Amino acid sequence: MTMRSSIHLACAAIAGLLLAACNSPGIRVGGAPEASVKNCVAAAARELRVPPGSIVADKGTTPRDGVYTINLKVGPQGRSAVCTTDENSAVIGVVYKRPE
Repeated sequence: MTMRSSIHLACAAIAGLLLAACNSPGIRVGGAPEASVKNCVAAAARELRVPPGSIVADKGTTPRDGVYTINLKVGPQGRSAVCTTDENSAVIGVVYKRPE
């Protein structure tokens, strides 16, 4: 195998992976990327000191400024919390909501 053919093979493999990643269905809550949802659940588990399995992403919003807001239900009582992430899926903050 020549260097040129191995480069073509590598490029074809990378292109296939990128195409598959773009077409794969993911968890999207209110327009937030899957990575934002996963990062919010992990951050909420740490911050609120609950197991990650007890957190459910409920709904979310995507304002125009690139910040995703994801509502969470925490624990067996389904206590409401909110998590915000930036456009790169980095968690900005996690807090419990006030009961109404």
